[in-house]
Amino acid sequence: MDMIHRLRRKFLILAFAAVILILAGALGLINGITYMKMRAEVNTLLSAIVQNDGIMPSHHPGTSTESWLGDPEWYNDTPEFAHQTRYFSAVLDNGNKVSRLNLSNIAAFDERQAQEIARSLADGSQTRGLFKNNRASYCFSVTDRAGGGKLVVVMDCTRDVGAVEGFMRYSVRFGLVCVLLYMLVLMFLSNYAIRPFVENVASQKRFITNAGHELKTPIAIISANAEALELISGKSQWTDNILFQVKRVTRLINELIMLAKIGEKDQRELERETVDVSHTFAEVVRSFAPVVEGEKKQLVTEIQPDILEETDSKYLYEIFTILMDNAAKYCDDGGTIRAHLEARGQKGFRAFVSNDYKNGAGADYTHFFERFYRGDESHNSRKAGYGIGLSMAEDAARLLGGRIQVEYKDGVITFGVIF
Repeated sequence: MDMIHRLRRKFLILAFAAVILILAGALGLINGITYMKMRAEVNTLLSAIVQNDGIMPSHHPGTSTESWLGDPEWYNDTPEFAHQTRYFSAVLDNGNKVSRLNLSNIAAFDERQAQEIARSLADGSQTRGLFKNNRASYCFSVTDRAGGGKLVVVMDCTRDVGAVEGFMRYSVRFGLVCVLLYMLVLMFLSNYAIRPFVENVASQKRFITNAGHELKTPIAIISANAEALELISGKSQWTDNILFQVKRVTRLINELIMLAKIGEKDQRELERETVDVSHTFAEVVRSFAPVVEGEKKQLVTEIQPDILEETDSKYLYEIFTILMDNAAKYCDDGGTIRAHLEARGQKGFRAFVSNDYKNGAGADYTHFFERFYRGDESHNSRKAGYGIGLSMAEDAARLLGGRIQVEYKDGVITFGVIF
């Protein structure tokens, strides 16, 4: 069930990210075009005033031409527009002294304020731009005059800027509402979207469990018959091979059943108790000592004593067994296996099992926890196994609330579990 929850969560996250990107792109594009259109219209009007030496030109009907962003001479569409535009203009000589000031079309500034603003803008590096004065917005233009000096035009564009800002605010709110509604609908429909996958996984698990139990009976009969043949005719390479293959198949069936059961387990179903992790880890390591020493390999242990943890001892023991079994299988001939256990503060622990593995350089370790993955693609390796163990360890660690990791450095591969 945990895998199904993770799948549903990933599906929701990806869908949420997709709709966020689409909405952000669409609203960003619309708002960008709206802002560009507003700036183009404001700049067009400023240019008209500048070209008329600081005075709004009179109405000339029939001279407008259309463009993609708007009408560059849309002020000609109505004779009233010249009287609706609020602006002031100032002519400054080479000494930055105001020689002419036109305040007849604005009420927001008196003569002193207008002169200060004109001199400040003339001294600045920008020739065009926007600035705020309290809650009002103004655009300006600073141009050099043919006879010397500068012409400064300041125009009120509060209505235009406010319309664009209001559109942006409402579009953002609209986008958030759309995202919220989309997520609510998606959360409701997600179960229907992943239902075929859930049913397929459930069917696979039922098949594995049922087939495993059904196969145990003929395997037990084969094993009993082989042992009976040994009693009657004595041991031979044929009976030894039969019993060896029976053990391999039995182990595969047990691992498949356990893998299916782990996937069905929920944390609430765990049999939690206070477990002596140090003792459990040491017990697993000791059980592999004869195997390691029999293959002329070295075993180095470093186990911190008296580490206690509230967990399920059955699954914890299985995790430690898988890590040790994996190290014993793949350690280089004459290499060293290191088993390390330490506490993490007041609660939690780290357990690491590493082994010499000179062929591990360049391997893609992201696949090591995939079910039925084997680094040896030919499956003819002398190493026993079916690519199930590490996948089981990862599922069991996640079930217990921990995580498993792998690292390769300087010819040593290390698998660790952290709780």
